[in-house]
Amino acid sequence: MKKLLNITALAVGIFFFCSNSVLAEDDPETKAIKDACEKGNGRACYRIGERYRRVELDNKNAIPYYLKACDDNYLAGCNGAGILIQMTGKQYSPQWKRAAKLFAKGCELKDHTACFDLGQLKYREGRQSAAKKYWKMSCDLGNRIACSNYKRINR
Repeated sequence: MKKLLNITALAVGIFFFCSNSVLAEDDPETKAIKDACEKGNGRACYRIGERYRRVELDNKNAIPYYLKACDDNYLAGCNGAGILIQMTGKQYSPQWKRAAKLFAKGCELKDHTACFDLGQLKYREGRQSAAKKYWKMSCDLGNRIACSNYKRINR
């Protein structure tokens, strides 16, 4: 009986796993959001990127949607793309430079998260004065963790 329950649970799990990946592409809501993205809706592009990253667990396919959202001035897209691109590189790599540009765009447009992440990147590169600058900007925009980092680095 226990073996039958285990097999049943496994079969149900496989069904849900497989059906989720089919639904993500064929779902009419997803198609409508993708159409809106293609028409220049940055928020829609960000939502598709989030879906790939969180539901499909597919960072590679999420990046282009985040980049399109960023191009359409949807700031969370800049940050999402920056984080995923930074994860693919190492300190001083082209990926980190590209991520820094994405974070900088968001920071220039007053996104506290982008300023914070740019500060984090600079700190990891060993550039404490640059990190301090971006953490201060993020703090001024209301990011409490950035305020803590800024205070800690000023000791």
